[in-house]
Amino acid sequence: MLRLSGSLLAFACVLALALPVRAETFLSLEPLEPLSSIKQRYTAARVTPERADWLKPHQYFCKLETDEVGGTLLLLFEHDDDVRKKKLAELEKSVAHLPPSAHARSTRLLIGQHKTHLARPLEERLALVLIRWLPAEPVRLTELNARYGKPDLRRAADGDRGAVQVWNKGVTAHIGDDKKSARMIEYWFTEDDLALYFLRRNAAAR
Repeated sequence: MLRLSGSLLAFACVLALALPVRAETFLSLEPLEPLSSIKQRYTAARVTPERADWLKPHQYFCKLETDEVGGTLLLLFEHDDDVRKKKLAELEKSVAHLPPSAHARSTRLLIGQHKTHLARPLEERLALVLIRWLPAEPVRLTELNARYGKPDLRRAADGDRGAVQVWNKGVTAHIGDDKKSARMIEYWFTEDDLALYFLRRNAAAR
């Protein structure tokens, strides 16, 4: 899944200010929204874990029951604990023998931020990265094209991989056997979405 490095985040922030192109929203779910936030909004009883062989240790997959859409709605979350722990160890090593200085103070501030984040409950650390919707009735491709415009990528079926249409604004349609409708639609967050999220979060923290 997509993660932003420091340099990439800086570039994305500049890009977002110049060309704020948001991905398509779905149920007003926000980029990197914590699992705890979604459980509060819909109640924990409506969020149930789903088993999947492809899940990695830092991922959490669940089904969300909602009356707002028909069909099955699945959400994928990720946490970055391993990345933060590695960065934390590097920061602590870098200031271990440094005298007090502006650089050392800023580094210790970053150390404190990483420790604070890692001390939060897991449901607050798990962040939403993908929304998967299996509609009750297939959605016609003509409807999707009318809404999102011409796809940026079309891929024909190949072996175990089914045909898809992809829009760079954060939508992937998995095509059914009739080649005229989507049996599954995935909503993912673009770099612009993530940049705008960090800009809003930083502005709110000031």
